[in-house]
Amino acid sequence: MAPTPLPEPSATPTATATPLPSPTTAPTAPPPPTLTPAPEPLTVWAAGDEARRDALARLLSEAAAAANVPIRIRSSTPDAMIARLRVDQIDGRPPPDVIWGDGNDLAILRTMGLIQAVRSTPAAEGTLPAVVVGATADDQQWGVPVGAQGFLLLLYNRKLVEYPPRTIDALIAAARTNTGGGRFGLVAGWTEARWFALWLDITGGAMLDADGMPALDAPAVVSALELLRTLRRYGPTPPSTYDEGARLFRRGRVALAIDGDWALESYRGLTDTLELGIAPLPLANRGVPAAAPLTGVYLMYGAALDGQRLAQAETLAATLREPVWQARIARDLSMLPASIPALNDPAVTDDPALAAAATYAGNAPGIPPTRPIRCAWDAIEVELPPFLLGRRTAAETATAMQRRAMACVER
Repeated sequence: MAPTPLPEPSATPTATATPLPSPTTAPTAPPPPTLTPAPEPLTVWAAGDEARRDALARLLSEAAAAANVPIRIRSSTPDAMIARLRVDQIDGRPPPDVIWGDGNDLAILRTMGLIQAVRSTPAAEGTLPAVVVGATADDQQWGVPVGAQGFLLLLYNRKLVEYPPRTIDALIAAARTNTGGGRFGLVAGWTEARWFALWLDITGGAMLDADGMPALDAPAVVSALELLRTLRRYGPTPPSTYDEGARLFRRGRVALAIDGDWALESYRGLTDTLELGIAPLPLANRGVPAAAPLTGVYLMYGAALDGQRLAQAETLAATLREPVWQARIARDLSMLPASIPALNDPAVTDDPALAAAATYAGNAPGIPPTRPIRCAWDAIEVELPPFLLGRRTAAETATAMQRRAMACVER
């Protein structure tokens, strides 16, 4: 039997490699992380006197760093700031984000429409009433009070006066005693409204009535004019100016001066002619400290500021209201703090001028940023010179002041 043939061997299949697709694009690299841009600094225009401009810029920079608010500071005098902002407004440029300035600046900037009312205000019971009044118009507050300045003090030459007079009657007596022999008893801003507000406070009056309108034709105004005429007898012969009186005081020819915080640097250090003493204003005859007006200092918000940047500005203002920064404002800027509790800080109590001003700061009248008070001040300063030259009686002068002030308001 024939053998069964073996089956034909089948061919071993050959593995065929599957070709890879040709790449059509280069591999995509992962995108770099998106960086959050640093917030744009707030522009802060700081208006102040030249002597303390560096100290003000340093204080603002350090307070902003503590508040974690980036700022860019521009400093100038108040007049230069207002002039620059007027030009910017005409050219259509926006105002700064934040402005540091006094009550006069606030009144002008509000009229120009360059600042906005604040959304939240510090507790009234913790703030000097004068600086609240100085920022309030149309039932809104137009700046956050951080300080106060423009206060009047009783200054005396220790070579001529051993103890400063404590009452208005004692002041008159001391001025009388030191008048004669080429010397004068007292110098002041005889024709200035800020000083007249002091005489008016002593006689129990006020420049504005309860409705915020001029109230200059009143018995207390007549009494204040008579007090002014009495005090004026012991100064240089009219029409001697405030500047002339200050020069005489510096030269040691005047025993007493009622002058402001702005003048202190010109008096200090003149030991050859003037051994300067600083005292509180005298008590009025009714036994309370006489009070002169205070000018507030404020942080104001630009009219266009909003959103997160406005919140940053509010954080900076709140920081400047903290006790440590209120004390720094007193110590570094020789300015009263706006906070009433801060008046007890050593930065105030250890400074003779600030301590003297603090005795009446809580009762000081403010200067609201409104037309009636500006009209009243202007009327007083126009009508006082004829009165002091003997051309009108006190009653006639009070009537003329009121008439002029009301005509101004109604224009």
